[in-house]
Amino acid sequence: MRLASWDGAWVDLRVLRRQTLELRAVELDRPDWSETWLLVRGEVHTAQGRHWVFREPCLTPWDAQRTGSWLRTVAEAPEPLLGEGLVFREPALSFVLDAARDDRRLLRVHLAGAAAWTDPSSGAPLGGGVPLDVDVEGLLAAARAWDEDLERTG
Repeated sequence: MRLASWDGAWVDLRVLRRQTLELRAVELDRPDWSETWLLVRGEVHTAQGRHWVFREPCLTPWDAQRTGSWLRTVAEAPEPLLGEGLVFREPALSFVLDAARDDRRLLRVHLAGAAAWTDPSSGAPLGGGVPLDVDVEGLLAAARAWDEDLERTG
């Protein structure tokens, strides 16, 4: 899905595949367990001209389903979500709805850790929000594309 702002900024997120982590219990009386994550490829372009790409297992399947639903709600009935965020278990990616006008929504996509922009001089990841002023039709198209991506990856 691509969330594109009128000022040239955009965030593109694609689910590449499922990734299962199998963990062995340290104590003998505890069971082994596994966890499923979605490997997400993100590409970001800010209005200031910064551009980067990341690949990170940053969403659970449940988080990913919440994303499409949240985007549709932001497009169709945003008032209850104003100032609210969509925060996931892994803090590399999150969304916040800052404002809603007639046919536009102001979102911030927060990126941290391995998903954040890396400072070219130090190599340190710099987290922060990417503001996006997106029209309602763009949000609905992004939600549809996201749902199709999830269906494709099973």
